[in-house]
This record gives sequence, C-alpha cells and structure tokens, in this order.
Amino acid sequence: MAIDGVLLNRIVRMMNEDCPVKINKITQPSNHEFMLHCFAGKKMNMFISTHPVFSRVQWTKEKPTANLDQTHLLTLMRKHLEGGIITQISQYGFDRVIEIHIEHRDNMGVIRPYRLIIELLGKYANIIIVDANNIIIDALKRISPFENTSRAIVSGSLYEYPPQFDKKSFLELASYDPDDALKNQFNGISPLLEREITYRLKTQKPEDIIKLLSESQNIYLYERDFHIIELTHLNQSFKIEPIMEGLDLYFKDLQQKDRIKAHTGDLLKLIKRELKRSRIKLPKLYDDYDHAQDSDYLREKGDLLFAFASSLPNGHNEITVTDFEGNEVTIELDARFNGKDNAKRYFKRYQKAKTSLFYLEEQINKTEARIHYFEQLQTQAEQATVEDAQEINDELMSLGIINQKRMKKHNVKKKKKPNYLTITYDDETTIFVGKNNIQNDYLTFKLARKEDMWFHAANTFGTHVIIKTPELDEPKIRLCAHLAAFYSKARHGSSVEVYYTQAKNIKKIPGANPGLVSVSTQKSIFIDPDESLVASYLNE
Repeated sequence: MAIDGVLLNRIVRMMNEDCPVKINKITQPSNHEFMLHCFAGKKMNMFISTHPVFSRVQWTKEKPTANLDQTHLLTLMRKHLEGGIITQISQYGFDRVIEIHIEHRDNMGVIRPYRLIIELLGKYANIIIVDANNIIIDALKRISPFENTSRAIVSGSLYEYPPQFDKKSFLELASYDPDDALKNQFNGISPLLEREITYRLKTQKPEDIIKLLSESQNIYLYERDFHIIELTHLNQSFKIEPIMEGLDLYFKDLQQKDRIKAHTGDLLKLIKRELKRSRIKLPKLYDDYDHAQDSDYLREKGDLLFAFASSLPNGHNEITVTDFEGNEVTIELDARFNGKDNAKRYFKRYQKAKTSLFYLEEQINKTEARIHYFEQLQTQAEQATVEDAQEINDELMSLGIINQKRMKKHNVKKKKKPNYLTITYDDETTIFVGKNNIQNDYLTFKLARKEDMWFHAANTFGTHVIIKTPELDEPKIRLCAHLAAFYSKARHGSSVEVYYTQAKNIKKIPGANPGLVSVSTQKSIFIDPDESLVASYLNE
C-alpha cells in the first residue's frame, strides 16, 4: 500500500524534530532512489524513493548500494545541496508533497537557500530542486509545457504545487459529514485509513482519533497493510515497530518479493511454456501408440491379397475377398499398383507401425519425465529466492534449455557453493535444506555422510533435508519432517507423508534429470506443515 498524507505527516514531523542536520554526501542506489547521508551528532541516512509502489521519505538504517553515478539530477544535487544544512522538513498541507529546506554555502561563501521537493504521487512521483526565487533548477522527471499546459516542470520555470482538491484539513475531522465518505471531505486520508476511522467513529470521538494519529510513535504492520494506528476493522494479527524501523521492515520485505518476482517471472513463464508443450504432446503420442498397436489388420490385408489377389492387375480401387474364417472383406487398393504390390505396401505399413512402437514408447517415457521435471521446477521456482532462481537458471543452461545470452539481464554472480538453508538446532546438530535440484544434489551426494539422515515429502516434488546430529530424537525428526513438507508441493496440505532414511540409501537415477533419486529403504512420518514453526527457526 502507498503512504497516505496523514501517515506522511507523522513521518515528516518526526524527521523535522532532528533538524538541523548536515548533508555530508548524496548517493543514488537506483533510477528512483536517492540517499542523503547526514550528520546531527550521529550518522543519519535519509532515504528518498519515487518508485510508483514503494515511494517514501524516511530515516533509514538500511544501506542500499550506490549503483548510479553522474546522473543529471544527482550531479546537480551534489553541486547545490551536498555540504548544506537541512533546516526544516515540512509537508504541503496533508498532501503527499514534502519540502526539505536546505541552506548551502556556495564557492563564494554566500549561503543560498534551496528546497528539495519530493512529490509522492504514485507513477507521477518526482524530485525537484527549487531555488530561493521558487525557480526550478532541475527535476528527476521533466514535464514540458507541451505535455502539461497547466503545470510544466522544466529548468527555469516557476514551481507550482500539484493542484489541490477542495477538501478540509484532516485536523478538522470533528466537522465530518456522516453521510459522505471521509476521503471526499478531508485531505490525506487513504481508503484504508477511511475504513478504520469510520469504524472507530462508532465508539470514539474525532478528537481522540486525531490525537492518536498525531502522536503515534509506532507503526502497525499487517500482512498486506500498515499504518500508525491499530487497524481494528481488519481483525487481524499484527506486529508493532517504531515508525522508521517499521517502514524499513515493511518495504524491505515488499521490495524483496518484487525482486524475486522480477527474477522468477521469466523463469516461470519458460517452465509453464515447456509444461504446456509436453502436456499437449503426450496425448498425441498415446494416440499414435494406440494406432501403432492396433496394426495387425494391415498384415491381415496383406496376407489376403497375397492369397487371393496376387495376380490382380493394376487399375482397381478395391477388392472384396473371403478371409480365412469365411467372412467377406473389402480391401482398399492403390490403382497404380497390382495386387501383389498392394500386398507389399500393406506389409510395409505394418512393419513401420510395429517399428514405431519402440520409438513412441521411448518418446512417451521422455515426455512424462519432462513433465515431471518441469512440474518439480515450477514448485521450486514458486518458492525461490533470487539466489535460488539463479541456480535454477544455471541448471537449465547446463541442460541447454536456456542459452547464456537470454539470462544476461538477470546476471547474478555465481557462487561456488549452492545457496541452501542452514539451521543450527543446537551445538551438535545442524539441519540443511535444499530448495532446488542443484542444492538437493549437493546436500545429498556431497555434503551428507552415509550415516546422516535424509528427509523428503513422499510422492511429490520438494526439498532434500539433511540433518547432522549425534542423536536423532523425536523433536528433531518432526522438525526435519516439517521442513521437508513445507518446502514441497504439499506445503498447504495436511497429514503429509514424509520419508526419512540414512543418506547411504539414496542413489542417483542414471540418465535422469537433476533432483531425481531412488530410495532403497525408508521410514515414514505424517506431518501437518506448520509455517510458524518453520519461520521460528528460519528467523533465528
């Protein structure tokens, strides 16, 4: 969700309490992100994002890598703002427009005031540098008068605020009209906050709600939403964090999911395309196989032609003969050939059909294995991190399914060791979890010793779990089974069967796709996958 004007107001007022601060350095992690490295008795980093989904301004403890240098706006920000003092941070009403007031000493020693204006307006979000005379020096997104005749954003033009709607300040909530939507009456209220305020107005006074929103020190994080007051109308569980730290947590998780989606999107498309091709191909192969099996009639017609029509001249389209059981049979002929040659043609078709059975059987087995393989990859890709997705790409490239050039845009430095999960259970026990075929093969056939225990969800695609421990007790078995079930296609099921056995009982299948193994002997345990239990170990 986007930050609304009311939440932004609290962020801005909190940040303003830290002023004045000095801007020591300005960096640009990406096309839509800037970092102001500041100091006010301690190091403070102001993060500015104009991303259409993740846009915000905040103090942050995150340290994104500065990937860009010498972009047009970064160069001007360094020239006019670096080394300057932030004297005030303010908001334009309750709109999503922030003004950072900066005093900068130029080369002549003259102190010049500037404003860095951040407009957090979704896909129209922008960053604009304005001088003391309200003249635009430059902007991240330039808008010429030909694009927008009412509001140009170009160097040398006069800065104008985005147009405001005729609404009241949120601080006037006490004058609300119960017959009209709150977002139509007041600035800064998002649909989410409107639902919460409307819900609270049934039992609370407007003044109390304003006070809560104005003085909140915390942010309430839900699975998909957040705000600076508890969202009681959702009736959902939540986490409470200090506002700046909470914003870091929420957007870090959101951006990580977005990054994973960017890396796995093309991969999943390829996997689904290959699955579709194989699933269309398989029924056709079965039909061809059935027809090839039902080819004895071709031999029988050839036998009848040899027996009763071998002397028949060409020029006939069909002939009716009595078969060896006394039944009349009409046989189609090719008029270009005589009876004997037509018989040979039937025998040739019969031999071809029989020969094709071996080929078709081989193709059916290969296609079924390919479907199984790509179904397995689909499960892995849907649960993958960025690093996991890269390893799946590497696997597909090694098999020739993806070529090297195709994956250059998602180039991630290849690691020497696969990116499997490692869980320290206690001082003597470590659990390893593979999330793709490369990781599974490494854990089972390179890392595991013969006596180590191996876990895998039964009759489905999933992780190989290896536990190294001097003593395998019930709690350890159940945890490994939970991990095996959770990182499998059956993660949302119940009473999932999980196999476990010593690693020495696992063998690779010769010629099979990566990740496929044979198990000579095993025990079973049934588990209801518990995401909270798994998460508690992953977050340690």
